[in-house]
Amino acid sequence: MSAKDPLKPLAAVLISVAISVPFAALIGGSLPFEYMGRALAYMGLLAYVIAGAVVVFRLVAQGEQSLAPLRLLKWTVSLWVWPLLLLLRRG
Repeated sequence: MSAKDPLKPLAAVLISVAISVPFAALIGGSLPFEYMGRALAYMGLLAYVIAGAVVVFRLVAQGEQSLAPLRLLKWTVSLWVWPLLLLLRRG
């Protein structure tokens, strides 16, 4: 693989999404709603995380070339706080 291999950042974002799915389920399932409300909250959280994956991948994929555990944690947290990353990028 070359030094600028796009597969490593793609793998990092996919692993981060896979890590985020159980957290979204935990949050959605713990809300004090009926079943439909919890399911909709879970789907909304998943949509939010997937949107974050797209945004974070586009922002930092070119400079990311590591799949270290701390990097994966950073990617996972970034999927949840991606609006802040966009604000910082534009500001």
